Amino acid sequence: MEKSKQNSRSKHGGNRQGAGRPKIAQPKQSISLRLHPEVIAWIDSQPENRAQVIEKLVRSRKDEQLDMFN
Repeated sequence: MEKSKQNSRSKHGGNRQGAGRPKIAQPKQSISLRLHPEVIAWIDSQPENRAQVIEKLVRSRKDEQLDMFN
């Protein structure tokens, strides 16, 4: 006897509505950049992790530029 595909599937796990972590509207994107070792040493000396320090620096610079046009 040959089983149908539906009967051969496991009844454990799988895609269920609402299962898993919900998707966020605008996920962060990963980039890579090259920095001078002196700059990396300074970033690593900060209490936050690298990503947080770099994001704060970029956001503050972005805000400075936006303030110049207001």
